[in-house]
Amino acid sequence: MSGHAEDQSIMAAAVAAAGDVGYCWDFAADTITWAGDARRLFGGDPVGSGEELRRRIQDDDGRARRRRALSRHIDQDTPFDVDYQLRLADGARRWVHDRGRVERAADGTPMRLYGMLRTIDGRKAYEVELEQQAHFDPMTGLVNLNRLRDSLHQALVAAGRFERSAVYLAVGIDKLGLVNDALGHAAADAVVVEVARRLAAVVRPGDTVGRVGGDIFGVVLPHCPEEHMPAVAEKLLAAVRAEPIDSPAGPIHATVSVGGIVAGRDDASVEESMTRADTALHEAKRQGRDCFWPHHATSLQQSALRASLATGQRVKAALRSDGLRFAFQPVVDSSGGVDFFECLLRMDGDGGSVLTAGEFVPAVERLGMARRVDHHTLGMALRELRAHDEVQLSLNVSAETTGDRTWLAALRGMLADRPEVASRLIVEITETAVIEDLDEAARFVAAVRAMGCRVALDDFGAGYISYQHLRALPVDIVKIDGAFVRDMHDSAEALLFIRTLVGLARGFGLTTVAECVEDETQAAALRREGVRLLQGWHFGRPSLERPWLGAVEPRAAD
Repeated sequence: MSGHAEDQSIMAAAVAAAGDVGYCWDFAADTITWAGDARRLFGGDPVGSGEELRRRIQDDDGRARRRRALSRHIDQDTPFDVDYQLRLADGARRWVHDRGRVERAADGTPMRLYGMLRTIDGRKAYEVELEQQAHFDPMTGLVNLNRLRDSLHQALVAAGRFERSAVYLAVGIDKLGLVNDALGHAAADAVVVEVARRLAAVVRPGDTVGRVGGDIFGVVLPHCPEEHMPAVAEKLLAAVRAEPIDSPAGPIHATVSVGGIVAGRDDASVEESMTRADTALHEAKRQGRDCFWPHHATSLQQSALRASLATGQRVKAALRSDGLRFAFQPVVDSSGGVDFFECLLRMDGDGGSVLTAGEFVPAVERLGMARRVDHHTLGMALRELRAHDEVQLSLNVSAETTGDRTWLAALRGMLADRPEVASRLIVEITETAVIEDLDEAARFVAAVRAMGCRVALDDFGAGYISYQHLRALPVDIVKIDGAFVRDMHDSAEALLFIRTLVGLARGFGLTTVAECVEDETQAAALRREGVRLLQGWHFGRPSLERPWLGAVEPRAAD
């Protein structure tokens, strides 16, 4: 066998082994000859001309891509390299990768194209899967948060250009945490999937329904007048509550709450519009759930929202750069000895300044970032407890976190290898969180205590919690709201209220803490009333250092 014939034989064998098919397309005669198993590629007789191949390309887009690639190759000598879909003899489709090089005559005229077709169905399927993951929620099939933001951005641009309004609705499933706790993850997932399907089924073809995350969905309604917003929201509410949802645990009656914003009226950004709708959704839940609440922002409110967004960006940067810190304040017993330290959140500011929680936490809560911050501070507190065996710490969590099972899972994971640390952690929840959803708060408290931690009820008395509330909530500590302590000198009613709260706590066997104690007169009166623990500037200001490493000196407030 000659060397040239041997080379050809080797090449033919290699092409056949790879499953590729070679071809030569003669431009002048418009004929194609094939090398390799072309019948297998085409599912029957292969095409014999360039025109036949063009007609076999599945769609106009594929034909245009191949034509442009070939034109650039011939005119600019760029590589001829293109993917398209072929229609087979039986009507099926097959993705192929087409690459080759043109042969020219002595005067430069293109004569023929030598190329290779390779089947790439597997690769294309993988690319489609990646595309799906990048743009769609895997559980529901709805667009994900990034695509939802893109849709809202386009709606805002169109609204501004054509001087018409768009609507954005935030939709939250009511009490999904209860379903999860009572019936399991599979039942909760079934509710999420079916709610997504029902929402998508009732909107217009040009509208977009996406999953923001967890139990929250977003609906973008381009070209929707403001007066139509309540009717659209009611359609969504009715679609979800219409009939029970089938689940592995049996039928479940589900409802949603809806918050809405008319977008495109001002220069509000996508983030501002979504935040306003989230605020309205929160209010709809406060109004009793299974209802719609519109957001109406004054210019002053819009200015405040922009300030909140700026603060939110600073908090995000602090989360990335470890710019959040604890200031530790002692809580002392009747003898002045430290019982535990409360972790008070701080954030690094400009020029070496330090911002108190009151300067940024309201914005965090307004922007829906409280859970993220609570996850971060949980890790901070556990690191302190692991590093310092002699200290007990209390950590505040937001009302939103009392319904966040991922926070509980994170706590469980952090305690897995050091379970003894749990006895030195006190988790503080606010009375407001209890009043908003007693059942959810009670489940949270029970789960935290089951891991060995204690739970404190902060701001006790601020929301006028009832006997029934306290009986249903298995906390260990109640912290009397500082407003009553501050008013003790001037208000007999404040002292009487403290006496009532202490008596109520004593009846349940709970430890009491008085906050905001500023002088010894207050401290002595509180001790006489039976308050066991005291906290305030009189006993120590919040310190960015670790006070348990040195003496904590009592001091009067300025």
